[in-house]
Amino acid sequence: MIEHLVTRYEAARLDLHQRELRRREEAAIVRLGEKTLAEGGARSGRLASLASDAAAIRRRLEVITAEHGATSAAARERRGALEERLAQIHLTAGRLALAMPSTGSESEVLAIRAEMAESAHERDRLRGEGRRQADETWNRIHGWVAPRGPALGTLAVAWLIAHGYAVSHTKGILDSLDLSATRKGSHLVSLPVDTALVHYAVPLAAALMCAYAAHRLVLRVREAVDVVRARSLEAQRAAAQTRAGGKTEARETRAARPTGRGR
Repeated sequence: MIEHLVTRYEAARLDLHQRELRRREEAAIVRLGEKTLAEGGARSGRLASLASDAAAIRRRLEVITAEHGATSAAARERRGALEERLAQIHLTAGRLALAMPSTGSESEVLAIRAEMAESAHERDRLRGEGRRQADETWNRIHGWVAPRGPALGTLAVAWLIAHGYAVSHTKGILDSLDLSATRKGSHLVSLPVDTALVHYAVPLAAALMCAYAAHRLVLRVREAVDVVRARSLEAQRAAAQTRAGGKTEARETRAARPTGRGR
């Protein structure tokens, strides 16, 4: 059980690690896109358009900083929106750079992706191991409970009946045990403790005896059923052998009779 819980914990920890790796991957792709646009590589097509958009946003950021600084709330809001747009441009440029022939700049992203693949493989392995351990635990529990089902059911029913009887006949049970039902008089420990013993311990003892008797009875019945079935199976086999022997003898008799053609 402890091993199963540890396995589940490790799988959950790796799942959280996967989320962190995805954030690191996105940040690395943004840095790759920023580097690609800054170096001026492949200034054609989509990358050229992204480079132009990024340059325009940076100029607007410089203008906002020069005019308003960082004190105005409106300026901070505009600056945050422009920085978000610039990050999206860098992210798109980074993904385009990853689709292009390798230049070595994407090594950070590839390393993170390799770590993600390894972490995902280990997480999936732990999840499978956790499911296997859960199935084994359930099979052990079921294997222990199933043969004792009648006894456990008898235990529950008997305890409920005995508990109800003990609660409604507390004084009589205490009197039969030579104990007082009031604070004065003889007590095993004290009146509250004696009452709790009558309400719970005595019904539990009675229920355990009933459960044991039910368990023994069920075992005897199962043993008797197995014996009867075994005898029935032996009788069927013997009858089948007898029928097979009779058929063989009949065939041999027919084969030993002279035919009319030979006369």
